[in-house]
Amino acid sequence: MTSQRRGPLRLAVAGVTLTTLLVAGCGNASPSVVAYVGGSRITQTQLKTAEAGVAKALPDQQVPVQAVINVLIAGTMAQKIAAENNIAITDSQRDALVTKSNLAPLLGVPEAKPLAYGVADQQITAEKLGAEKYLAAIKATDVSLNPRYGVLDPAQKVIASDQSGSLSKPGPSSSEPPQ
Repeated sequence: MTSQRRGPLRLAVAGVTLTTLLVAGCGNASPSVVAYVGGSRITQTQLKTAEAGVAKALPDQQVPVQAVINVLIAGTMAQKIAAENNIAITDSQRDALVTKSNLAPLLGVPEAKPLAYGVADQQITAEKLGAEKYLAAIKATDVSLNPRYGVLDPAQKVIASDQSGSLSKPGPSSSEPPQ
């Protein structure tokens, strides 16, 4: 009789354990989140707003979504690293840096301005902290990317261009013979 009770008990414990693992594994994954950077989230709304701003500020250029995501991630990391190291960054510092670059048109479009400031934050923080210390802080920052946007290079925290987050692989095109 004792062994008959243990079977259902073991199944119940296994079920609770499995449920706990599944919930814990999905606890930091939301379909509306593009990426998590430390405790911060980059949302779909932020991404769509930034993309629209870039399209408006740079109408003659096609900017890939991965480039926009990379800048949003890098800018968020730079802001966190600056805050952790008591580095104050002002809008006037950002404006001065961006107006001298090819990103100046982004300043005139409110939806694109966070991208311009993200690039500036990286440069200002790296300059004030020192390149080595800044790169070490980048490597130490916890970043996770929603797989629908690709695979994140764990060292550089940018989307790897030659990899996909997709679980399926595309089949051969009609011009390629099957292998």
